[in-house]
Amino acid sequence: MSIELLDKIKSMNGFEKDTQNYYKLIACIQALKQSEHINNAFLDQLTEKNTPKLLINIFGLLQNLFVSIDALYDMTRITMSHKYSININMNKNLHELKYIRNDIVGHPTHRTYQTGGVGFSTMSLDQTSMKMIVYETHFFNKKMHEVRYRKIDTLDLIDDYRSEASVIINEVYSHLSKDIIFSELSNMALQFYETLLLDTFDYGLLQKIKDNYSKDLNIKKESHNRVLWRISLLEMLDNWKEVDPEKKEFVRYMKLQQANKLYEMTSIIENKAPMLLTQPTPELLKAFFRFIKEDENRATHIKTLKDYDHPYYESDLLRMISLTKSNSKARKLLNWLKSQTSEYKVYTIGNALEKYKNVQA
Repeated sequence: MSIELLDKIKSMNGFEKDTQNYYKLIACIQALKQSEHINNAFLDQLTEKNTPKLLINIFGLLQNLFVSIDALYDMTRITMSHKYSININMNKNLHELKYIRNDIVGHPTHRTYQTGGVGFSTMSLDQTSMKMIVYETHFFNKKMHEVRYRKIDTLDLIDDYRSEASVIINEVYSHLSKDIIFSELSNMALQFYETLLLDTFDYGLLQKIKDNYSKDLNIKKESHNRVLWRISLLEMLDNWKEVDPEKKEFVRYMKLQQANKLYEMTSIIENKAPMLLTQPTPELLKAFFRFIKEDENRATHIKTLKDYDHPYYESDLLRMISLTKSNSKARKLLNWLKSQTSEYKVYTIGNALEKYKNVQA
């Protein structure tokens, strides 16, 4: 991570002193600089075996990385007016960091979950070292008791954080260092959406959006930028083939949904107000919405269903499936989700399920 670039971002920000934005940015930059010192101090103590000192180092590292990621989000939003340059969830280790930190540092003695239940976490001190954190969580929900074991490589966590932070800081610097003129991205994205309505997938146009955006912002290949991620979702969806008519209809809907999101994002980047685009709701999704509206408490399980790596993705999905006995189409949709092993496919189906509040079944 470049401390020099952080100093340049601080000097180029353009915010007036004594304003909220100015001090927020100063706080972000300080947190990110401090993060490097803490990471280095941790790495200097890798041979430490004294349990109290070991625990202080581990607690400090997890809290430090948690705060640092918040600082990256806030710095990106305040300097670019959006968070499209940061997509931490695409890194598996950093994506799980928030669960690990909450289990060990935040709420080990009583952690509650949106979907119900409570968890208690204990560290396996005889197996834990500066390089490896080992712990277990006992999850209780009514009469169910589930035990989850975790091992976390601290060196991988630090390396992944540094790699992500470096890419994000470079994109923020590129944004501030030149007058960026985006090449009609939103118009091209709208055109792409309109071709999808005609059941045509224009790869050339999508590649042009990708190339122009990457060039304008000087984006590195290893970036998890959200605009490029949406484009990769669209490419995945076009290669997703189904024979069943209802599933084919659902895949078409997901393509339109992600193209709509791409249009909204490129409009925001260009400081334009996006038009409201609507997609016809597929039959499987209508059935699912009816299933949820029969009992709104079921909605608490939806949030995890787009996150394949969520600790309670599988249990929440199985719980939902068990409730669909009187709704064959909702059961068909959820079993289809259960059969997916690609995190991208899980995300796009789960993302569609989340829209139930905005659609009348």
